[in-house]
Amino acid sequence: MKIIGKLLKILGKIVLTLLAFLFVCILLYFGKLKFEELQAHREIKAVQVEMKPLSAEYIPENISILSIGEAAHGCKEMQELKLSVFKEMVEKRGFTAFALEADYGECAEINRYIQGGEGSAEEMVQKFAFPIYHTKEMAELISWMREWNASAPEEKKVRFYGFDMQDPEGSYAFLKEYSLSHKLTSEEEFSKNLDCIKGENFSLNEKNAGEVIAFLDSLKEKVEKNPEEAQKETGNTADEQEGIDKQAFKENLDFLMELNTVRQAAETWLSKENSSVLRDQDMEENVKKILEIEQKIGSGKLVISAHNGHIQKENPIYNSMGVLLTKDFGEAYYAIGTDVWKVTDNIKVLGEAKRTVQSFVSVDPLAAQARFAKGKQYALYFSSITDKKSKVYQLIHTPMEMLQLGEGYSFLLRFLPNSYRVKGAPVQRYDSMIYLYEGNPIELLEEK
Repeated sequence: MKIIGKLLKILGKIVLTLLAFLFVCILLYFGKLKFEELQAHREIKAVQVEMKPLSAEYIPENISILSIGEAAHGCKEMQELKLSVFKEMVEKRGFTAFALEADYGECAEINRYIQGGEGSAEEMVQKFAFPIYHTKEMAELISWMREWNASAPEEKKVRFYGFDMQDPEGSYAFLKEYSLSHKLTSEEEFSKNLDCIKGENFSLNEKNAGEVIAFLDSLKEKVEKNPEEAQKETGNTADEQEGIDKQAFKENLDFLMELNTVRQAAETWLSKENSSVLRDQDMEENVKKILEIEQKIGSGKLVISAHNGHIQKENPIYNSMGVLLTKDFGEAYYAIGTDVWKVTDNIKVLGEAKRTVQSFVSVDPLAAQARFAKGKQYALYFSSITDKKSKVYQLIHTPMEMLQLGEGYSFLLRFLPNSYRVKGAPVQRYDSMIYLYEGNPIELLEEK
């Protein structure tokens, strides 16, 4: 018994020593994080000289695709930037299209409202499959586009697109109506093949994806082999017929794009490619197709909006959308990244349907300087910072921590800040950046 008692005492001392060691390690770890935060928060007067407002005058004129990123999906101010950037490019550079990290089908329905359709902007934001867009800020973007079109000449009217493919349910109703009205298939055949993407019955999977793709391809082949003209009704004036023809042309474009994005959604079940890699490849393909549409019916100039991780021009992990657009368009693609010193974010709980509001710090020293800017927000346009000896030039060419917060919260993020930060030189990832000092959470609108 004495031996057992001694062993227990020794074991107790070992456990206490290990616990004390662990406690010291935790203190040192969080102390290091706090020290890094304090270091990054120091004032850098040289940055204040380079601070600029958001303005098209600092952006090159030879671009056809301008992207605005967001460091966090659930940040109110970053959603406001969508409208600020788009409005600037429409009014001063003649851009005529906005495309969002959302499915083409749901955005096409919103675009019909923007072109004068029925409903309200608040009703339209409920069309988005991503709840992060069910906000007042997105409703304001949609409202502004509709109001602009009310007085703009035809050649300056703006359109709203989506380039994602993760939620094909939004395309079901339009694909069905178009297919049946153009006699491309029967209602029975359509339901047999595509009811699997119908909202309440959604059941697209690896077992039926091949059949879905084959059916979509058959519809596309029929449309491309027999392009139908709009029905010419007797008694139409030339202007009336022109309007009918334009409407038919746009519906045909929407139909082909929605076929394509639903096909992409089905392909994800069959492809051996990494899902993130495949998604960004598909998004880049869709952006290119949207640009082709705009080259036919608009200015051929497009603003796109997505998470920073998708729009950045360099990605050390894989070829994301922005990397691919840079390869294909060169200087005609312009990327504006965003960062914030501290964000209180409305974020989805990992593995659950509910959302939570949590705060995060980026430790980006350039975002920290936003506290000295007007409205605690400013922009740096990297091409105008050319003095290699200057402090700011050296900073933007030096790898630093930047916020890159996704849609999935776990308490483990508190212990692993590198899981929501990315390290890189700003100038290598973006052409310019907009910095905020503080970001507030989006508030989701209730569906009426």
